[in-house]
Amino acid sequence: MQHLTRRRYKFIADPGDVRLGEKLGLDGCKADVVIVGAPWDGAVGTRPGSRLAPSKIRQSLFTAPYQGGFTISDWGDVNTVVGDHEETWRRISSACLEALSSSSELLLIGGDSTVSYCAFKALRSHTQGKMAYVSLDAHPDVRSISEGLTSGQVIRWVREVDKEANVCVVGIRRHSNAPYLFSEAESLGVKLYGVEEALDSRFLDSLEAMVGNATLHLSVNMDAVDPAYAPGVNSPSPGGFTSREIIGLVEKIAKRFKPRVVDLVEYTPAYDLGDITAMLGATILTKSIWMQEV
Repeated sequence: MQHLTRRRYKFIADPGDVRLGEKLGLDGCKADVVIVGAPWDGAVGTRPGSRLAPSKIRQSLFTAPYQGGFTISDWGDVNTVVGDHEETWRRISSACLEALSSSSELLLIGGDSTVSYCAFKALRSHTQGKMAYVSLDAHPDVRSISEGLTSGQVIRWVREVDKEANVCVVGIRRHSNAPYLFSEAESLGVKLYGVEEALDSRFLDSLEAMVGNATLHLSVNMDAVDPAYAPGVNSPSPGGFTSREIIGLVEKIAKRFKPRVVDLVEYTPAYDLGDITAMLGATILTKSIWMQEV
């Protein structure tokens, strides 16, 4: 009907200002970049609600200016099963595997960080050669628990999927983690970097030595960012990256190593303030698209 629109990505009638949402291909179609949402937070032990993140992140992501150089398709959200993590994880891995076969870069929007583990399993199935997993996170996620389910074990599970993969966690805050986790990470062959180490001019060279020509999975846990800049997260930890620092770091990693999978996890909308965490998360995703012209 005249004067009606199904989706609105901008309010200014400027034909030259094309937004990302205006470039979306049909659901399920092949594209350079495919987006999949994973609305699951069944392993959160502190502040739940990241299952609501995919739709919220999309609101900011699709209003971002399109920079050119790539095609993009949004495949929608995985149909998760409340109370059944095994079936949910199987579905997430299956959707990621299908998306990997139809794209050059998969953007997965969680959800808690267990969805990153699901995507890594899919990438391992899809990839023949060497793999590397780089997580930007305040926590090592190598917990050893006596019962229950926690996203604090994701790095341990990643190591179980591929014992030969190069794995590191960037943005660790020692004051926010139990001391035993550092020795656990070392025993698993997981390299940990603090915020200051990651901001050192030599850091990308260190990462180059680790990643090399391996297929990279980059995971961005929003608690890597200081809560002053990203309050809406599952497990906030003071002393993290500023918004400018995390944007710059992700962009450099993406341009240099061309990750096959990028996931954004543990954004919790209910704890956000003025959508600043959502806007930052969306910007991180746009900067992770290594095919764009700018």
